[in-house]
Amino acid sequence: MKTTHSKVMTIANKLVKQGQNRANAMVKAWALVKMQIIETKATGVTYGKRQKALEHLRRYNNADITLDLHREKDNTHDSNAIAVIATVKSKGSYCIGYVPRILATFLAPLIDSGKSIQSIFKEVRGGYEPYMNYGIAMQIIV
Repeated sequence: MKTTHSKVMTIANKLVKQGQNRANAMVKAWALVKMQIIETKATGVTYGKRQKALEHLRRYNNADITLDLHREKDNTHDSNAIAVIATVKSKGSYCIGYVPRILATFLAPLIDSGKSIQSIFKEVRGGYEPYMNYGIAMQIIV
C-alpha cells in the first residue's frame, strides 16, 4: 500500500506532466489525497446534446437523479477520462459530462484498482439568462 507521501508525489508528477507548475501541483495533490468528499462540477457539458439533457434534468426531483462514474480507458482525449452518467429513476441514462481532468488524474488509478468511488447529484446550475449554459454540481466521495 502506498504511503500518503508517495500518493501525493504520484499525483503531483501527473499534474506537472499536464502543464501545472510544481508548487501548484503539490498543493492540489495534497488536497486531493486528504479530502474524502470532493465538491466539483462536470466538464464538457456543452458538447453534443448535453445542454438539452441538463435542461430536462431540472424538471425532476433531485432524489430521483443518480450519478454514476464510468471509467473510459480508451478515451482518445484523456487516458484518465471518467464519464459522468446521469440516471433519472424509471426514465433512462445519459452522459452529461466528465470529471475534471485534474480530479480524473487522481481518481482513475483508484477506480482501476477497484476502489469504490461514489458520486452524488447536487443540482443543475445556470440557464438563468438567455444563452447562459447549464452545468451540474456534484460530490465525489472517495
